[in-house]
Amino acid sequence: MICREQDGYLIMMRQHEHGLLAGKFAERFKEQHVPAEGRRAEVLRAISHHDRGWIDLDETPFWNDAEGAPYTFIDFPLVPKLTFYRRGLDEIEADTPYGALLCSSHYERLIEISGEDCPELTAYLKHEEDRRARIHRHLENSKPLAEGELYYDARLLQFCDDLSLYLGLSEPGSPKSEEHPWFRDGFSGSEDFSFTSGRQIMAEWQDESTLLLDPFPFTGNVEVAFKLRRVPRKDAESKGIARAYSSTPEEECRITVAGRSK
Repeated sequence: MICREQDGYLIMMRQHEHGLLAGKFAERFKEQHVPAEGRRAEVLRAISHHDRGWIDLDETPFWNDAEGAPYTFIDFPLVPKLTFYRRGLDEIEADTPYGALLCSSHYERLIEISGEDCPELTAYLKHEEDRRARIHRHLENSKPLAEGELYYDARLLQFCDDLSLYLGLSEPGSPKSEEHPWFRDGFSGSEDFSFTSGRQIMAEWQDESTLLLDPFPFTGNVEVAFKLRRVPRKDAESKGIARAYSSTPEEECRITVAGRSK
């Protein structure tokens, strides 16, 4: 679950909803799939479904007593999280082995950033290392990877994931001073795209429905809609988070992502 608090409400967005949003951004990315256009459909499916392991977990949110807030993808207990990571990757691999290779590498980077460690994590990392080796062998026998292909696709997944997270973690129209600390210096890794000339892509709200990006990464303005729930904190505390969440109707948030005017 992606969660932030605003004016007495817990704004909650499902991880898979966030993944589908990332896939919409990937569809409109300005650079062509480089260098193997034939895998584009697999890359788009993988980006859209990279967080599908969270689908069942997000059906019923859990309360983190230590933080006084719902558990999120950031602080959810590691061992069950790894179980659902693996389940999601299994489902992706059944659909697109290359997509599973891409997503497995993505999760490994996230785990390295977290700095967590335990025997279950060691077993998970070994399992995923074996998965990636198996997929590499499969691809070598069918459609070998071109030079730089996996690196480029990993950057695309990372950027679309981050931009989607930005929308989930931001109050539309909020000033730059209230931006989530992860993104204050821009989207990490976006400087690797050729059109940025080594600059990180920066985001800033123009108003409550328009987010500006510079340098602009898409073929044109991108209009997106995604679902979230605004759960009153008082309901979560009085009823419990699971009941409060299930009784709160979903609402649709519509945002236009545009380039900064010159």
